[in-house]
Amino acid sequence: MLPPRIRTAIEQHPALLAPLSEQGWGSNWKAFNRTAFDFIARRINRHVTARIVDMPHLLEEHVIIGGDQLNRLMTERHASTVGDLLQALTAMKKPVNWISGKTLQSYWNDGLPKETRLHVLLTYLQVPQEQWEEWKQRQHVKLPIGKPARRNPATALIERYFQGSYFLYYQKTDGSPLLIKAPFRIGPDHRGALMVETITEGHPYRSTSIELRDGILYIHCENQVFDEKENHIFNVGNETDPQVLFGVSNTITVKQKLAVGLRNVLIKQRRAFTAETFREYEIPLTGTPSDEEDQMMVRYFNQQQVNQLQSRHCCTKEVLLASL
Repeated sequence: MLPPRIRTAIEQHPALLAPLSEQGWGSNWKAFNRTAFDFIARRINRHVTARIVDMPHLLEEHVIIGGDQLNRLMTERHASTVGDLLQALTAMKKPVNWISGKTLQSYWNDGLPKETRLHVLLTYLQVPQEQWEEWKQRQHVKLPIGKPARRNPATALIERYFQGSYFLYYQKTDGSPLLIKAPFRIGPDHRGALMVETITEGHPYRSTSIELRDGILYIHCENQVFDEKENHIFNVGNETDPQVLFGVSNTITVKQKLAVGLRNVLIKQRRAFTAETFREYEIPLTGTPSDEEDQMMVRYFNQQQVNQLQSRHCCTKEVLLASL
């Protein structure tokens, strides 16, 4: 759900209170219909566009919009650089839809907000960026005195044995002879809760659940830019010093939007990632990389008969029979 500090600040924003009152919608946001939230979104988007013109790094560093979204926006506005795009934004009569009324309505009905959408709201509120993490924190439930929280034994095992920084290797989903080498971190978030974060096709993913059952590590992740999900399953057994983890993931191909299953390998790293090193790499399967771990992974994936299983579109039984 939306962090309470952001929710309260939006509900009490002077630039929204007056027009909402004039329209007769009152102050109970949970009772607002889509028309009301579309009304609010237009005002937020207009102000955020003006802020972006003054702070171009919000676009350049993908703070409020993902890389693919930025590229599409530049294509739509015939802009070859971010500078060209900023000029186009200044001249536009209709603001870019940084956040929609539908999305806002979901947030006021306990929907889970994406990171970039929170950044849009914080930009609208003009909160200094160094305070964003503090504003994004959610309230903790206070337990009664004398009844401490019971720790999940499986979660404790993950924290003890599997917490750390890894590189995730898998063959690129378009079938090209390329390996993707992506950062993959298991550790606490800003609230201290266990989480996973990684990157796929330039998009940040974060876990909504992570659990260990019968020697299998299950991780469910969600795209922080688009409404997309991916799942990872790793065979860990009773290992207490994991250096290499083998498993599979399932996701959706970017262009065709088809389900695909991928062979995954995690290799634990001695050094934790920083913001600068948390990025993806492409490694040709036909070459000999200089890094020893990369060399090992190229040999491993080249030795496998199948590194991905791709689905096809649904069809009738007659079409299936004709293709066999």
